[in-house]
Amino acid sequence: MKLTIIGCGSIGRTLARYLETVDDVELVHVYDNKKEAVDTLVAECQKVRYATNLEDAFEKSDLIVETASQSAVHEYIPRALEMGKNVLVMSVGAFVEDDFKEKCRIIAKQKGCKVYIPSGAVCGIEGICAAAVEEVEEVIIMSYKPPEALRDVKYLKNKGIDIDAIKRPKVIFNGHAKDAVKHFPKNINVAATLSLAGVGIERTMVKIVIDPKATRNTHRIIAKGKFGEIECWSRNMPFPENPRTSYLAALSLISAVKKIMGSFWVGV
Repeated sequence: MKLTIIGCGSIGRTLARYLETVDDVELVHVYDNKKEAVDTLVAECQKVRYATNLEDAFEKSDLIVETASQSAVHEYIPRALEMGKNVLVMSVGAFVEDDFKEKCRIIAKQKGCKVYIPSGAVCGIEGICAAAVEEVEEVIIMSYKPPEALRDVKYLKNKGIDIDAIKRPKVIFNGHAKDAVKHFPKNINVAATLSLAGVGIERTMVKIVIDPKATRNTHRIIAKGKFGEIECWSRNMPFPENPRTSYLAALSLISAVKKIMGSFWVGV
C-alpha cells in the first residue's frame, strides 16, 4: 500500500513512523509547507519521501491522509476525491460547512471513493453513530483543558480572556458545535466528529472549560434518545510535542489506517 500524508506536525509524524514498521506499506509520501520538517522525517524513515508534486503523489497513492488544518482539507481533499482516491481526514471541522461537506460527498459518490473520519480524542463515537439510526434527543460534549492547550487562541484574545489570570475552572465557551469549531479550529475537532456522528452541528452543544490545575485534556460526552443514554469520559494525556493535541487523537488515526488496510473492521 502507498499513502500520502498532508501535514508533518506531531500527528503526521507519528503516523509516518508507525507506517515505517508496517510490512504492507511500500511508500509514504509526505507534504508540508515547512520542508525542513519533512526532511527530518525523510532522514529518519526509509519509506518516507517528500511529495514535491502532490498531484503525482496522489496518483501513486491508495490513501490520502490529512493531518494539517481545515484550510488544507478545503484545498486538497476535493482534488484527491476527484482523482478517485480514498481520503482520511483529521481536521474534521472543515465539514461543518454544509456546502463543502455536500461537495465532497457528491464527488466521492461519483468517483466511487470514500471519506474516512477517525474517532479522534474521544470515546463513544461508535455508540453515537448507532444511536443516530433512531431518534437522538440531545448530544452534549464538555471539554476541560489546561491553559497551555488554549494559548494564543484568537477567540480568547478578542474576548479579553487572559488564560494566565485564571485561577479556578472557568467556562470560556458554551454554545453550538458550529461556533465552537469556528472559534477553536485546532482545539475542538472532536465536536465536529461528534456532530457528524449524531444530531448535526447546530444541535450538538459544546462547553469548553479552562482548568488551571488540569494536566490532561478531558472530554465528557452525554447523549440521550430512543436508544437510552450514553455518558462517557476521556481523560487524555496531551501530545508531548503539542499540548493542543491529545495523544489519543494520533492513536485513533493509526487505528483507522489499520482498519482500512486490514480485513476486519471492529466497531461502526
